[in-house]
Formats: sequence, structure tokens, C-alpha cells
Amino acid sequence: MAFEGKVALVTGGAQGIGRAYTNLLLKLGMKVCICDLLEDPAKEFIDNLPPEHKNKVIFQILDVSSFPDFKNAFDTVISTFGRIDMVINNAGMFSEQNFQKVIQVNILGVIYGTKLAFEYMDISKGGHGGHVINTASEAGLDPMYVSPVYCATKHAVVGFSKSYGHEFHFKQTGVTVNAICPGPVDTGFFRVFPTKCIDVAEAKKLATKMRPVTPEDVAKALMKLLEDGKNGAIIRIDADGLRYV
Repeated sequence: MAFEGKVALVTGGAQGIGRAYTNLLLKLGMKVCICDLLEDPAKEFIDNLPPEHKNKVIFQILDVSSFPDFKNAFDTVISTFGRIDMVINNAGMFSEQNFQKVIQVNILGVIYGTKLAFEYMDISKGGHGGHVINTASEAGLDPMYVSPVYCATKHAVVGFSKSYGHEFHFKQTGVTVNAICPGPVDTGFFRVFPTKCIDVAEAKKLATKMRPVTPEDVAKALMKLLEDGKNGAIIRIDADGLRYV
């Protein structure tokens, strides 16, 4: 895929991993719609972008658990940029206490974003084809006993991405689907995650043994997926490096 002039929608794009994704895509010459509930961090990010990137970014408030909101975000991208070529379902939530909302955001949000991506990018429906990349987690590959619901949602993202990443779908639509499974990432989320687990003391013990990577490391996993173009592939990124699983 030639990236110059192409258009991406990134959920959870205001900070952390989503911000690193957005910076990478802008450097590749793409235009980006940052979708997030966090308006202030998004505006701060855009205000501090280099001048050459500022006119290539828009911000859309989005609750990914709302299908109408999500569709409105896609329509905004089309009305602003005229096309859409990439969707990164990155928005996520971690809370064993509020597990219903976690399921809505982490599973339904990814499903909504992917299905809309196929609707808008499908070559048989006038789209240009494109890419869907879903941010999962190492918790989508391994058990995580202090956060079973979060773990279940990320396993769902991996299975969903593999299934939609089958050649059956690509041949009909021209859309590829992949997932990125980061280990612990040094963000504000990582620093508070023990308080969101079912046992705070146990989670704090686990956290002391973790070796977090940076959001920019996760963006390297995105770049690897885009360069290799392996439909349905799942890539893992943690302190031991990048590898397909």
C-alpha cells in the first residue's frame, strides 16, 4: 500500500498507543481522523503537531460502544477527506469492576469499527480496499488471572481478527484485517491498572515483574504489519521484541 494521501481513522487516538499510531501514519504521509472521548488531550496533541501535519488531522468525539456515533465518525471522514483506507480499532477499557462496559468497548467497539470499515472500504461497494488493525493484547494470547473479563475481551479481538482476516473476506472486499498484541505499555493506563483488577494486591505484585515497552514500540508493530501485508496475521510486541504468533 502506498501511504501518501491515504486516510486513516484511529480510535483511542488522543494519547498513548493511539497517539503513537497517529504520529507514524502522519510521517507516512497519511491523513488521520483521531476519534476519542478525551477532547482536551486530542486538541493538545493536534495543537503541538508540526505545521506540515496540522491540516492532515481532524478530531471526532466518539464512544466506540455506540454504533450510531461510530457511523457518524466514518461519515465525517468521508465528508472531510473523501475516502477512507485504514481503520485502527485501538480504543479500549480495563476494569474488572465495570465489566459490562469493558465488554461493550473492547468487543462491540472492535466489531462495530470493523464492520463499518468493510462497509466503507469494500471494493465491491465503491471503496478502495484497505486495512483494519485491531489493538488486542498479550492478554488475548495468554491467561491473565487478575483480570479475567479483560482477558476474555482481548481473546475475542484476536479470534475476530483472525476470522475476518481470512482470504475469503479479502477476495470479496480488498480489506485485510490484523491484530497487534502488546505486552505492558508504559502509559498512564499501565500505572493504574492494578486498581482495576479483581485483586489489587496481587496485581501490584505482578506489575513489579513487568517490563513495559513504549507506545512507539507498539507503533513499530503497526509498521511491520503494514510492510509485510500478511492478511490475518497477529503480531506480538513486548520487552522480548516483535514476532508473529
